[in-house]
Amino acid sequence: MFFKTKPLGSLKSILPPIHQPLPLNQRESQKLLDVLKASFRAHLDKEHGWTPDTNQVAPAAPTVTYLPSSSSKDVPARPTDKHMRAILENPLFNNKAFVPPSVAAAAAASVRNNRNDVFQLAVSKGIMNTQRALGFLLAVQRDIQLSAAVSVGQGMKESGAGLLVLRWLRSSGEERSLSFLGNRTFTRLLLRYMVAEGLDELAWSWFHRLLNEPALTTGSPERAAYPAALLDGLIMAKSQAIELDEAYTSMLRGKEVIADTSASTQHLVHAWSRLCWHTTGESYKHQIPATSLFESFVAVHDELPKPFPMAVAHLMLYHPTKPSPALALKYLKNGYVWNTKLPSYRADKPDAKFPTKLASLTLDTIENLMQNGEFAKAQRLMERFKTHLAPMGPHYGAVAF
Repeated sequence: MFFKTKPLGSLKSILPPIHQPLPLNQRESQKLLDVLKASFRAHLDKEHGWTPDTNQVAPAAPTVTYLPSSSSKDVPARPTDKHMRAILENPLFNNKAFVPPSVAAAAAASVRNNRNDVFQLAVSKGIMNTQRALGFLLAVQRDIQLSAAVSVGQGMKESGAGLLVLRWLRSSGEERSLSFLGNRTFTRLLLRYMVAEGLDELAWSWFHRLLNEPALTTGSPERAAYPAALLDGLIMAKSQAIELDEAYTSMLRGKEVIADTSASTQHLVHAWSRLCWHTTGESYKHQIPATSLFESFVAVHDELPKPFPMAVAHLMLYHPTKPSPALALKYLKNGYVWNTKLPSYRADKPDAKFPTKLASLTLDTIENLMQNGEFAKAQRLMERFKTHLAPMGPHYGAVAF
């Protein structure tokens, strides 16, 4: 007897339909994620033997912050939280390269010692000169800037590089002639190291020698400028600090030394002008100075061979207790300043400092006037600024508008 086989299509009524599930919408995806998270947490809680408090109503979708808070020292109570915290606090999951401080310090010391050894080897072979010494100081400074030093000054102090160079200057005879002062870049950087390492008294002994031994400053205009260059470099080094008190004190000391030796007060000009700019144009880098020191510094202007009315006017805006715009307004009302002197400078030249100083004085005066309710005067000054200074360059125009 033969049975007829049913076609495969007849099985459709027996087997359930086969089809791909429809994609979940955002609400369903979130619900599925919450279920998986709750299941995962419940499984871990069960494995760690933790039982939730049945008196509390569990939220439908528990929210847990697994990342430790920097402002809280609370340790999670649930085993799951402890587990996730332990994972995320593992240093292996830190995406930043971690170098223990002791290792970083040892590496910096190793680099420093290597540079010092190379410097001393060059000295022993007799091939050291001012330019190579400058390269050594620059390399040490770059290492400090790339290191974890608290500040460049602190790094310079710990490096001992300034002392090494001073020993070479003495042993080579360079210190006797002070001829290295002809290299301004080297002198300024060396003085920064000397101030940081507490060796600046030696620089003052050089200053005394330059003023008392005519042979050191005669023979060329360059040598005649050694005292001014040394004092300027010393003031520059002192002005790196947040407080300018030591810079003011050094300026006053320089004035006294010059007065005692009857030397030219021309030696004061560059140093005084530099410190004036630190006090005004770069005041944001420094703390407000002591009134007595500030006033004594301003009084040095009376000893200079020629007046600097713009600088004095700017200083008066920064008096620690009695800022006044009177001298600034008087100076800025002078048509010669705007119509003759300013156009003679080209703002694109690196040494064109006058336009920058004039812009700084003008803007500081405007700010002072506005703080005191003198809005009409401030508006007139701003119009003059836009007319004369803004066209000289985009950096002025951006400020004006």
